[in-house]
Amino acid sequence: MLIVKLWNFFRGYVVIKIEGLALEKFINFAIAKGIYLWDIVRIDYTTLEAKIGLKGYKELRHIVKRAGCRVKISQKIGYPFFMHKISARKMFIIGFIISIFIIVFATSFIWDIEIIGNQDISKEEIKEHLNTLGLYRGVFKYKLDISDIENNMMIELKNLAWVGIQIQGTKAIIEVVEKVDPPKKIPKDIPCDIVAIKKGVIEKIIAKNGDALVQKGDIVKKGQILITGVIQREGLETRYVHALGDVFAKTYYEENDKISLVRIKKVKTGNKVERKIIKIGNNQIISSLGEIPYNNVIIEKRNKSFTGWRNIKIPVEIIIEEYYEAIEKKEIIDKSTAKKALQERMMVNLVKKMPKNVKILNKDIKFYQEGNIIRAKLTIEALEQIGKKQRISTIN
Repeated sequence: MLIVKLWNFFRGYVVIKIEGLALEKFINFAIAKGIYLWDIVRIDYTTLEAKIGLKGYKELRHIVKRAGCRVKISQKIGYPFFMHKISARKMFIIGFIISIFIIVFATSFIWDIEIIGNQDISKEEIKEHLNTLGLYRGVFKYKLDISDIENNMMIELKNLAWVGIQIQGTKAIIEVVEKVDPPKKIPKDIPCDIVAIKKGVIEKIIAKNGDALVQKGDIVKKGQILITGVIQREGLETRYVHALGDVFAKTYYEENDKISLVRIKKVKTGNKVERKIIKIGNNQIISSLGEIPYNNVIIEKRNKSFTGWRNIKIPVEIIIEEYYEAIEKKEIIDKSTAKKALQERMMVNLVKKMPKNVKILNKDIKFYQEGNIIRAKLTIEALEQIGKKQRISTIN
């Protein structure tokens, strides 16, 4: 079947409409004359539609008058017609090819460099290093070794933690992440306190050096001193030490979210319209059908790119957009299923916000419904270290 279709395409054929009162007589005359018609469809009582080869179409003139019918071409399909169109538009085709060549040539170079993510390191310093490594405005982008440039940037600029280079058309996007110095450790000979980094309920405190100012069950707030390095004893002179110890507290994390019991789902009706977009570099030529005739649509896209040659990519792409007419259907979600999905989502979101070395002691979730909406509040009780060192600012 495919071979027959290809054969018909290469030799060319036309879709014709036959109008008249003696359609059966017309078909009988065609068969008797050896004229092959296929895909014959009756449109109405007086009209047929059929496909016929070019040679057969020329021979129809001998039987049209005899059958008392009229024949007109509604569509021309195949290689001969395609070549005829091209030969009639030679200058357009030549201009199109030259335009593509110019675009391919022009888009083979880097014309813009964008640097993002830098704060302490200046863009000028980054561009200077990129220039020495071969990445600058006007460079032929296909000769660039991106991985090598990234590695050398990391070596040459000590303050960079990561470098990523992305080529988008004629633009090079340089994304950098600068190193963040860890908080400076307080030397052991410097007096300091241990303070709370967040609010919590003290569960366990071990003061290895210094005096504990809180005990199990105490509610503490952020910044409150937990173990002091100021040692005061009756009858003795005040001493200042480097406080050491572990402070564990119960902390609480909350998450609020909601889910609908009614889900709107789009279903295709079978009707669709299509449009094609020819993308050349950053420019687009849209073959539009005008306004989309449907209120609700499902959009599907297909991309066709031209095969490159060696390392050169031809920046011409054909995008086919299909707009399917859709109707909305309501789906009712089971309450237990919705609650389970909501709880899992909230748990994932909340765990992401929690520090790594946290032990979850308990979790509590409360649901309440408002119409078709289920709302929930998830509370997690955790055990974690909440102490950090802080220099003693004043010494009397």
